Amino acid sequence: MATKIKHIKVNDGLTSEQQSGVVELLKYVLADQHVLYMRMRNYHWNITGPQFQPLHALIENQYDQIAAAIDDTAERIRQYGAFAPGTLKEMLELARLDEEPGVVPSAREMVANLVADHEAVIRQLREDTKTAGDTYGDISVEDYFTGLVQDHQKMAWLLRAHLEGEGI
Repeated sequence: MATKIKHIKVNDGLTSEQQSGVVELLKYVLADQHVLYMRMRNYHWNITGPQFQPLHALIENQYDQIAAAIDDTAERIRQYGAFAPGTLKEMLELARLDEEPGVVPSAREMVANLVADHEAVIRQLREDTKTAGDTYGDISVEDYFTGLVQDHQKMAWLLRAHLEGEGI
């Protein structure tokens, strides 16, 4: 028999409605991070071609960064007294990024897809940042999302550099 866990109310200056709204934003971000992480793992495992080694290493570095961000995002949800979603089913239901089961593109397409994914995440995080501040009055999550935008901008740039010039 499952035991009901008693929550202790978080008194951080936000109303429970504001906290709930921020938690929902964080859950969407967490789900998008999981979809991007799995795509990066897929591409890391399946990339081929003359640029295999540098792209294999670059993608691995980036999915390690995303894994750390996943943990940070889940812990932020917990800081508001809520439980972080922890199943693949929940992630897919919440995610705003789409999966592509069974698709293994060329190395160039992989890099272009990851650039597009990072840019989609950046656009969504910009909206989430505005909502966190304007609607829910949470400057800490605004700041957190701003940092994530900066991280994704750098990851997109590093990938984009492989597509410029002679590239792959």
